[in-house]
Amino acid sequence: MTMATTPNYEQPEKEEVTTQADEEKQSAAQVGWKALFSFTIASHIPVLISALASAAAAAATLPIFSIVYGLVFGAYSDYGAEKINGDQLLSEVSSLCLVLVGVAAANWVFNSIFFFLFLLFGELQAKSARTMIFNVLIRKDMAWFDTRDSGMAAFLPTIQLWAALILAR
Repeated sequence: MTMATTPNYEQPEKEEVTTQADEEKQSAAQVGWKALFSFTIASHIPVLISALASAAAAAATLPIFSIVYGLVFGAYSDYGAEKINGDQLLSEVSSLCLVLVGVAAANWVFNSIFFFLFLLFGELQAKSARTMIFNVLIRKDMAWFDTRDSGMAAFLPTIQLWAALILAR
């Protein structure tokens, strides 16, 4: 007994062709957060440590705000419960307001230092990255630039082709 075979209409599996751009995207996807510090050199470390310290100092002022606000509302509660009179409430809230002004000023200074130092660290990192990348690219052979599938080397011939087609009309 012979069985009829059904024709196979499935499409053949396509071979995956990886381009240079795909390889670069895959490589970029595998890079973790440690890559943020890959351009850090020894002279950047003091700036980074100072930035982290100022960030910690700025963050430490926030719980102090909560404590002082709690003391202000506690004073109002004591006044509502008639534990203190109006003069004592005014005196206590006034002194706590001065504390709040001091804490706010400290917060402003620490946040300003924090932002300045992280901006400085970022600029140092960018300069270091530009310098390192330039030094690597300057050592490359011209043939390497001509064989790129993407980037300026692939873009310029395309522009020249389009310009020639437009001018030929």
